[in-house]
Amino acid sequence: MNDQTYTSGELMRWLWRDYLKKHTKLMIVAMIFMGIEGSTLGALARLMEPMFDQVFVAGQRDALKWVGLVLVGIFTMRAVSGVIQKVLLTRVAQRTAADLRIDLLDRLMLQDGAFHQSHPPGFLIQRVQSDVNAVADVWRAVITGAGRDAIGLLVLLGVAISIDPVWAFLACIGVPLMVLPAIVAQRFVRRRAREARDLGAHLATRLDEVFHGIVQIKLNALEDYQSRQYRDLTRKFITTEVRAAFGNSAIPGMIDIMSGVGFMAVSYTHLTLPTNREV
Repeated sequence: MNDQTYTSGELMRWLWRDYLKKHTKLMIVAMIFMGIEGSTLGALARLMEPMFDQVFVAGQRDALKWVGLVLVGIFTMRAVSGVIQKVLLTRVAQRTAADLRIDLLDRLMLQDGAFHQSHPPGFLIQRVQSDVNAVADVWRAVITGAGRDAIGLLVLLGVAISIDPVWAFLACIGVPLMVLPAIVAQRFVRRRAREARDLGAHLATRLDEVFHGIVQIKLNALEDYQSRQYRDLTRKFITTEVRAAFGNSAIPGMIDIMSGVGFMAVSYTHLTLPTNREV
C-alpha cells in the first residue's frame, strides 16, 4: 500500500465506477421519490396563501374542506416518498459498504508482514468498519443534497418568485454572506473528523492489546496503567467529537441566522417601500 492522496473528485469517480454504478436503477428510482418529497415543500408553501387568506382571515368553510384535503394529501405523499427513498438508499448503501469491506479485507490480507507489524489489528478494524461507514454516509449526503434538497430549494424559490420576485430576492440576501463561514466550518469539521477517526483507531487498538494480553497484564499488575491509558484516549476522543459536533451544528445555525436576515429585509422593505398590491 502507498501513501498517495487523491482529491474528492477522484475518490467520488472511483466510488461511482467500482461500487455505485451497478446500482444505477435503484438510485434513479430513489431520486425520483426524493424529487417528489422535495417538491412537496413548494406545494405546502403555495398552499399557505389560500389557507391564511381564505380560511383563517375570510373564514370560508368551503375553502377549509379542500385546503384540509390537499394538506393531508401533501403530507401523505411526503411521508410515503420519504420512506421509499430512504429504504432504497439504505439498501444501496449496505450493499456498497459490504462490497467495499470485502475488497478492503482482500487487499489487506495481501500485504506483507512488515505492513501488519506497523499497523495493529485495532487500527485495521477501525479502517474496515468505521471508514467504510463514513464513505457510505458521504455519498448518501451528496445524493440526498443533489436530489431532495436541491429540488426542494428550487421549488421553494420558484414559489417565492411567482408570489413576489422582489421579496424572493430580499429573502435570499443573506446567502452570499453564509458561503465563507460555511467553508471555514466545513474545514473545521473535516479536521476534527480525521482526528476522531485516528483516536477511534487508537482506542480499538488499545482494547485489542488489552484483551489479547490480559494474562501478561495481570502477571505484571498493569491494570491501572492500561486503564489510565484508555481513559486518557477516551477523554481526547470525547473532546474531538464535541468539537466536531459544534462544527456540524454551526452550519445549520448560520443558515438560520441568514434566514432571519432575509426575513428582516423582507419585513423592512414591506414597511418602508410602497407596494402595488391592494389590501
